[in-house]
Amino acid sequence: MGQHYKEIAAIALKRRADAIPKKYLLPESALTNLPLNLTTIPKSSGHFTPAELEIIEADAEEILLKIREKKWTSLAVTEAFCKASIVAQQLTNCLTEILFPEAIARAKSLDEHLEKTGQVVGPLHGLPISLKDCMITPPHPSSIGMACYANEATDEETVLVGVLARLGAVFYVKTNVPTAMMMMETVNVVWGETNGAYHCGTSCGGSSGGEGALLAMRGSPLGIGTDIGGSIRIPSAFNGLYGLKPSFGRFPVYGGKSGITGQDFIYANNGPMSRSLESLKLYCRAVLSTESSPWNLDPKCVPIPWREEVIQPKGRKLRFGIVFNHDGEIHVQPPIVRGLAMTKKALEAAGHEVFEWEPLNHPAMVDEMNRSFHTLGAAAILDLTLQNEEPVYGSMKNYEATYQKGEHGTLGPTKLREMIIKRNAYQKAYLDAWNATAKDGKGVMDGIIIAASPWTAPRLGLTQEIFCVNYTGAFNILDYPVCTFPVTFADKSLDLPRKDWTPLNELDGKIQADYDPEFYHGTPVTLQCVGRRLEDEKVLEMTCAIAEALKAHS
Repeated sequence: MGQHYKEIAAIALKRRADAIPKKYLLPESALTNLPLNLTTIPKSSGHFTPAELEIIEADAEEILLKIREKKWTSLAVTEAFCKASIVAQQLTNCLTEILFPEAIARAKSLDEHLEKTGQVVGPLHGLPISLKDCMITPPHPSSIGMACYANEATDEETVLVGVLARLGAVFYVKTNVPTAMMMMETVNVVWGETNGAYHCGTSCGGSSGGEGALLAMRGSPLGIGTDIGGSIRIPSAFNGLYGLKPSFGRFPVYGGKSGITGQDFIYANNGPMSRSLESLKLYCRAVLSTESSPWNLDPKCVPIPWREEVIQPKGRKLRFGIVFNHDGEIHVQPPIVRGLAMTKKALEAAGHEVFEWEPLNHPAMVDEMNRSFHTLGAAAILDLTLQNEEPVYGSMKNYEATYQKGEHGTLGPTKLREMIIKRNAYQKAYLDAWNATAKDGKGVMDGIIIAASPWTAPRLGLTQEIFCVNYTGAFNILDYPVCTFPVTFADKSLDLPRKDWTPLNELDGKIQADYDPEFYHGTPVTLQCVGRRLEDEKVLEMTCAIAEALKAHS
């Protein structure tokens, strides 16, 4: 046995505490009688100057423009977000490593460069970008919620980190994740639990949960998450954000820390998360530019530069399939039903077509995904957690069961071949079904609108007992690009519990029984827009059309 996880955690927590400048902390008096909605605090606390508030409320596009025009310095912007990130940390526990000294030095050097040359170093010049803990920034540890890595120095940076640095980004914080990044809420034995921003009694989601909470709290203008079963989209949904899960191969992934290293059955992707859709587009354009050429740095990255205006003819009306009530296994809670209806109505009012889409094989695909994680991940994760006596969280008990059965070492080529054959068959069946929507003289369906989760944001700890990534996981098996989009907030007077309905199974019953209009009031209602593989640009353009329709209709 190695060092006990509690001793390891104490060292890591002290490192984080020592890295926080006292001047950035909200006074203790401001931390009593907190509202449920923590996102109101930066503005109401009086802790930020009007200039700082203007910076942290701005989106990436405005920040970059003001730095370029020398209205703001990179240093002022960086310091404002450093301060805002610490307030977010105090209220949600969203941070792991704090990189302020490097961030300040970087911002100063960018300001000097602009002053001397009159030129920005790249399209992201001076933009603070927060990073999920699995993005490696040497020499800082990258714990991914596991004691064995919590205090271990790193030496080789993630390819994407280098790409973003060359484009001008400033890295200042890394954000919390669940153990091995394999849960849908963010809690681990090293850093503890991260709560939601819009309702402190709810989960911030996982595994990019620290990122989700930080962004909602105005502690970052743009963050990077990763997604293997919903890890960008679930936290984006629970925190009312836009989050893009790309197709595998569009963005460089090499050199990120993985919860299950070496598995190629379901690819993990990374993608941007933000309160602003424009910020996602700006990020994609910068990272996938010919200037950046990440495909020369990562052998898995396809050489397709980001394309503009792919929906042709420009402004044409779109055809959406929508999944309304359930995915064949799990019903969504009432606020999400209302969000889906609002979206359908808004799109139809804007002249788009919306028809009901049958979610083909979704429960079966998600079951296949979950079982593959248990089979491929049991030894990879538990061999490491057990050496520091880490307990196993409720939603990861299947990893433990698989491990104890000894199945983790005996996957074997036959089983793996069967898994791959099944996955490929699901992908082909879905492709055929999608193509079959072109009929009666109409073009093929453009995209799918579907919930991101049955919950708006479940109460803290709930998903350890009631686990459900149905609404995201199917698209990891299919490798489809997906973007989340916020619609509204749960409203206790409008979103009444379901009456006269029959649960499809025990889990479905439990999820609906959990719904309490009073408790969930004010939590974000966020949906997904899904496109076909490698149609990432189209997904963002469709999401823009949806956001515009919702805005016009409200």
